[in-house]
Amino acid sequence: MLVTARINDKDDIEKKTTTNNTTGESRDSGVVKLQLFHPSEVVEARVSPELWDSFGGGADLFKLIDKKAEFKIQHIERTFAGDGGKHVSFSGYHLLGIPSLDTKA
Repeated sequence: MLVTARINDKDDIEKKTTTNNTTGESRDSGVVKLQLFHPSEVVEARVSPELWDSFGGGADLFKLIDKKAEFKIQHIERTFAGDGGKHVSFSGYHLLGIPSLDTKA
């Protein structure tokens, strides 16, 4: 879905580093808090490693602080059996694309 939102502060952008236990490879991803408009709500959206890299390691997100923009997000719910048959569930938002600045705001 396409939402109009704003990143309020640099602390609303967080880098996450995960390590693959099998290969030992580390990848950076991120989490960004978005203040949505109409209706007002703050949501946390995960940023995939690929999208994080395309944002210049999150640097492009910092350019959007305190600016109204259109963000593409998707709500995802997943449930699966993880390692050793352990039940794992996830529910949350994912950032899908690079936002464009709203020149009208």
